[in-house]
Amino acid sequence: MDKLKQIDVLHNQGFNDMKISRLVKSHKLGNLGYGFYIDNPQHFDLEKDAVIKRINTLLNSFPNKPNRVLFSSTSLNNYINQLISSTTYIVEVEKEYIQTVFELLKLKLKNKVLLKPNDDEKHNYWEPGVIYLVELYKRCPVSMDGSIKVETLLVNLLCNKHYYSLYSGQDIESIINTICLNYTINYKTLISYASRRNKKEDVLNALRKYIPQEILEEIKVNK
Repeated sequence: MDKLKQIDVLHNQGFNDMKISRLVKSHKLGNLGYGFYIDNPQHFDLEKDAVIKRINTLLNSFPNKPNRVLFSSTSLNNYINQLISSTTYIVEVEKEYIQTVFELLKLKLKNKVLLKPNDDEKHNYWEPGVIYLVELYKRCPVSMDGSIKVETLLVNLLCNKHYYSLYSGQDIESIINTICLNYTINYKTLISYASRRNKKEDVLNALRKYIPQEILEEIKVNK
């Protein structure tokens, strides 16, 4: 990892907050959270298949576009050893939209759609291409196009075993290791989301070895 830069140092070098924000948006500077930045950030993005793109288009047709997180199980095949051959989709939308979105997806897509399925329903009704439609967790990190943010994915893999049980423990370790070693993560966003799910300590324990020491110190201070 390149050397961390503190925001005070950037200010002293003539970078104001607006310029720093522009550099982050253009991916020339990575925001690690807690006032730390890094040069040459590596942006995490998963490939979107035709179903994900279609769902995103349908959700964008709403007058007030719902926040969403769209995820395909096979999108992580490059990160695991036991490749997943049949796709499961997880679509998270805000609570007030979920019933309307459920009806829309059933009407517009050929895929089977299950609304907040429990374990028995997942077992009994799963088929290739099935869509699990679930409530988006409050203040979950989201992107404009519905792509799952790296911070959301890491917390979900560690804390949302009900829907992410399609990956083995070994696969989850492999995914996390690859992501944490190769991509830029906003640790403040990550820890804030984990805290809202009451999983801060679980996430910290799993990721501690990847988090720069300077940021670990800030996390302790900002308990």
